[in-house]
Amino acid sequence: MKRCLLWLLLIGASHAMPLRASESPLEAPEHVVLQLRWLHQPQFVGYHMAKAKGFYAMAGLDVEIRPGGKGISPVEEVQSGRADFGVGNTEVLTAYAKGTPLLALACVFQHSPSIFLARRDSGILTVDGMRGKRIMMFSAHQDAELLATLYYQGLNEHQLTPIQTSVNIEDLIEGRVDIFNAYLSNEPFYLEERGIPVSVINPRNYGIDFYSDILFTTQAQEQAHPGRVARFRAASLEGWRYALAHPQEAIALLRKEYGVNRSQAHLEYELQVSKEMIQPLYVEIGYMNPDRVTHIMQQLAEIGLIPKPVPLTGFLYQAPSEQWVFWRPWFLLSLTACALILLLAVYLLVCNKRLNREIALRQQREEEILQLARRDPLTGLPNRLSLMERLEAQIMSPSPGCLLFCDLNNFKQVNDGFGHSHGDAILCQLAERITRSLNHQRFFARLAGDEFVLLLPDQDLGEAETIAEVIRMAMAQPFQVNEHLLAVGISVGISQYQPGWRAEQWLIHADRAMYNDKGIELAPANAGQGSSSA
Repeated sequence: MKRCLLWLLLIGASHAMPLRASESPLEAPEHVVLQLRWLHQPQFVGYHMAKAKGFYAMAGLDVEIRPGGKGISPVEEVQSGRADFGVGNTEVLTAYAKGTPLLALACVFQHSPSIFLARRDSGILTVDGMRGKRIMMFSAHQDAELLATLYYQGLNEHQLTPIQTSVNIEDLIEGRVDIFNAYLSNEPFYLEERGIPVSVINPRNYGIDFYSDILFTTQAQEQAHPGRVARFRAASLEGWRYALAHPQEAIALLRKEYGVNRSQAHLEYELQVSKEMIQPLYVEIGYMNPDRVTHIMQQLAEIGLIPKPVPLTGFLYQAPSEQWVFWRPWFLLSLTACALILLLAVYLLVCNKRLNREIALRQQREEEILQLARRDPLTGLPNRLSLMERLEAQIMSPSPGCLLFCDLNNFKQVNDGFGHSHGDAILCQLAERITRSLNHQRFFARLAGDEFVLLLPDQDLGEAETIAEVIRMAMAQPFQVNEHLLAVGISVGISQYQPGWRAEQWLIHADRAMYNDKGIELAPANAGQGSSSA
């Protein structure tokens, strides 16, 4: 019912505006062009679904969806008039800050999926480990979140060997580069299918959290065709809501109509990660927080991508359904002065309460998003960001203790043999088992994939070995997943903190100890390290 009312409001608002005859959805559909950032894939499936399900047609639009590619800039395509609408990243904001009159209609991804990717056998686990390495990236305005991560971690181009991206992951696989710009929703799964262990370095773990996939047009387009813009935006967001609610139908559409030939598991993974970036359960699809946009613009200025922050007036679109209608005061003029005052007071009171509820709800959603940023969505355990914050605090204590780095053995065979749903179920059961085996003073976190880390404050190697035995015992029983009984082993690397270590060094030493336990030596044995396996 609410969605139907929204459509009625949008159509009514478009007819109430001074439109040209060609803008009426009752006449022949208007042809418009949407320029994507990249090729047809789950990242843009909401627009494909809006076309396939007839949402654009119901809005009086004939939409041509053009794929992007290397060398194609959606900002340039829209600015030149070759496209009416585009999907871009932070380059939309940088272009606006430099004077291009663009209009942000909606932000689909609340979190950017852009990441750094390195082969695990390179030993590169953190930004600090990237010094002096060959790094492949897009130009700065397209990889702003990656550039900001390097900047705020104290790295500049003189401490790296930058290479213009080839968008070919084989450059990383074959060792022609050390670090590759990638998407969390794509390349990690592809490399996992190839059996290549990787390190994922996510800007969000370093406090860099940019918007992504911004739907935009020009201010001139909105001024000349306000009804068309309103209808295109509403139909696009309706397409996204439908696609996220019907993932299998969305994947089938990409395969049949757009020739996307990735594996079914890959497409399911990509759409699921995209959904996690969109956050539809916590934030209205398309929502852009002005304060957050201002903060991102400030960061863009600090890293030198724009001269200075500029006011957002005219940049953030206000949908017609959110605009006030001003004919009511003319009707109220016919009432007596007392009735006018009474009605106005009631009206303001109702609006104020509704506004307060909306503000409280949005604040609650923002707080929930902040909590989600520090929790692993699958197991509910603290994630890498929480772990690094805890380690930074722990190394300042008189007795930091020991660190246990846990990695499942033969976990890839479970995923390959039974599917990722079985693997996810094992990870959740593992988290519950080990958490029940430990007391509340121990900090247990999921680092990535099948890697977990346990912090043991104020404890020595002997006590850490005892805890490792507890973990081994917890893993001794097979895992029941549906009708299958699956046995999975575990390798444990132990590292006792040594004076002068940074948090990253401590974690790396524990990781190396774990690999030594697997029989894979990445480096000579270090003091204060041990191992245990099941």
